[in-house]
Amino acid sequence: MFYQQLLFLVTCIASLFQATHATDIPGQYIVYYKEDVDRSFTNQRLFFSSESASSESVRVIYELEKGIVVAGVTDEQHQLLMQDKAVEKVVPDFYVTIDAVQRNPPNWGLDRIDQNSLPLNQTYIFNYNGTGVRVYIVDTGIRASHTNFEGRVTCGFNYFGGNCGDTQGHGTHVAGIVGGLTVGVAKKVQLVDVKVFGNDRSTAFSAIRAGFDYIIAEKKANPTIPMVINLSLGTVGIRYEYEEAINEAVAANIVVVVAAGNNFGDSCQHSPSFVQNAITVGATDELDRRANFSNYGACVDLYAPGVSIVSTYIYGDTSGARLSGTSMAAPHAAGVAALYLERYPTWTPAQVWTAMKADARRAVALIWWPIRQFLKFRTTTRLFLQTDTI
Repeated sequence: MFYQQLLFLVTCIASLFQATHATDIPGQYIVYYKEDVDRSFTNQRLFFSSESASSESVRVIYELEKGIVVAGVTDEQHQLLMQDKAVEKVVPDFYVTIDAVQRNPPNWGLDRIDQNSLPLNQTYIFNYNGTGVRVYIVDTGIRASHTNFEGRVTCGFNYFGGNCGDTQGHGTHVAGIVGGLTVGVAKKVQLVDVKVFGNDRSTAFSAIRAGFDYIIAEKKANPTIPMVINLSLGTVGIRYEYEEAINEAVAANIVVVVAAGNNFGDSCQHSPSFVQNAITVGATDELDRRANFSNYGACVDLYAPGVSIVSTYIYGDTSGARLSGTSMAAPHAAGVAALYLERYPTWTPAQVWTAMKADARRAVALIWWPIRQFLKFRTTTRLFLQTDTI
C-alpha cells in the first residue's frame, strides 16, 4: 500500500496569490547600496545629476530602506550601475501575481483546527483571541469598514500612496481568516493593511520589499509588540530577494507565514515557500487530504484548511465569499501564531514554530485511487491540530 508523506497544518493556508510566471520587469532594477554610503548624495550622483549617464532615461520608482527602484535602465546603464563603487548589488525587479480562485462549499476550517480527528464537531474552542498582537496583511488591501473587523484594521502602508482599501477582495478575505470576529482564528487581533497590489493581479517585488521595510521599521519602533506577517502571494521559481526580506524580518523577531503555492508542484521551486525561516503552509480539504492544487514537498512545514473557506469580502460591510487556495491556508496559521504570541508575547519566531510543530499530528484519510480502482489510506504528517486549546 502506498503511503504518501505530507506536511499538514490545519491552522493556516496562504495562497490565493500565486505567481504563474517568474517574469522580470524589462529595464526595472532594485539597486542596493553599500551600508556606509551617503544615500542622498549617491541618489543625486547616479540618477538626478546632469552629469549622470542615466539621468535622461532612468526613472526612480521608489526608494527602499537599503536601495532604490529604477526603471528605464538600458543594458549599458545596468553594467555601469553594477560597477559603481557605492553599489552593493543590482537585481532585476520581477512580477508577483495571484492565482484564480474557486468559490463554493461550506466553511469548516475553524472547526477543524481545534480537534484531533474527524468528524467535525461544529465548534471552535479557544482561550485566547490575539489581543495585543499585530498581524500585517501584505496583500491587495483590506475593506476596513467590514463589520467583522470591528474597527481593528489600520492602514499601515500603501505602496501606491493615499488610503488603503481593497478593490480585488483577496486581502480582505485573508484578513478575515486571520482575525474576523465570526470567521477568524484570532478574533481580537490588530490587523494592519500593507497594500502592495493595486487594481491588477500582479505587482512588482519591489512593492513587497517596500512593505517589509515598513514592517521592520515598525518592529524597531515598537519592540515589545508581538508581530506576524502573512504572505498569501508568490512567484514561480527561486527568488532569493524573498529570502533576504524574510530573514531580516525574522531577525527582527517577527513571525513570517507564507503560502506554499497553488501550482501542484514542488514548494522548494517556488517563492517565497522555499525560504527556511518562513512557516510555509499547504492546503487541505475537509477530508484531511492535500488539496489538488496545493504545492507539496520538503519545504512545506504544515498543512491547513484551504478549500472552500468562508471569509469576509468587499461587496459590502457584511459580505462574505468562499475561496480556495493556499492563500486561505496561510492565514489560518498566521492567526494561530497570534494566539501563541498573546499567551507568550516574548516568544521568538523559532519558539512559535516549535509550538506549532509540536501540535502537528498524523492523520489518515481513506481515498479512492482511480489508477488501481480501489480505496486506499493516505497518511499525512504535520496536520496542525490544537491538542491544547490556545
